[in-house]
Amino acid sequence: MLYREAGQFKTDYRADQAIFPIRQDRIGFAVILIVAIVIVPLAGSNFLIGSVLIPALIFSLAAIGLNLLTGYTGLLSLGTGGFMGVGAYACYKLTTAFPGINVILLIFASGFPAAAVGAVFGLPSLRIKGFYLAVATLAAQFFLSWAFIRIAWLYNYNVSGAIEVPTRTLFGIPVTGPNATPVTATWLCSASSSC
Repeated sequence: MLYREAGQFKTDYRADQAIFPIRQDRIGFAVILIVAIVIVPLAGSNFLIGSVLIPALIFSLAAIGLNLLTGYTGLLSLGTGGFMGVGAYACYKLTTAFPGINVILLIFASGFPAAAVGAVFGLPSLRIKGFYLAVATLAAQFFLSWAFIRIAWLYNYNVSGAIEVPTRTLFGIPVTGPNATPVTATWLCSASSSC
């Protein structure tokens, strides 16, 4: 340990229950965020950003969702990836169906289909918990993974089965599609992780 908590007194409950109650922890976390969000995208190669940083940000979104679920309810879900996939495919379908709408609104709107699919799988599972809930959500994960590959409507009937995202701009800067740079995609992922 490089520092101690001595001399950092808490005067109210809010300060005592803070995620980072020690000043050095807050400073260290801020430095890590600045390095990860500003320095690495600007200094890293396109391969590093596209293959490491963006997937790490997406997985951190999944971890935050699972952390909220487990922290507030004490339940474990193994279908988090499937429900995230529903949100991603919903955003893709909304992007291709409504090309004139702002991409940020579409990101927020894609949460509704994910919530609806979560309710379809969640309502029958209301009375189960523990291992049985984990198995039920794992079944949802397998079904949704199967549906993403087999239902051609989800990938717009593309012969190769690949998803081709159209170019969308935010404040005149392309953030999706082939014209988007990895740095802007990283900053968009960072902004959606912080929301």
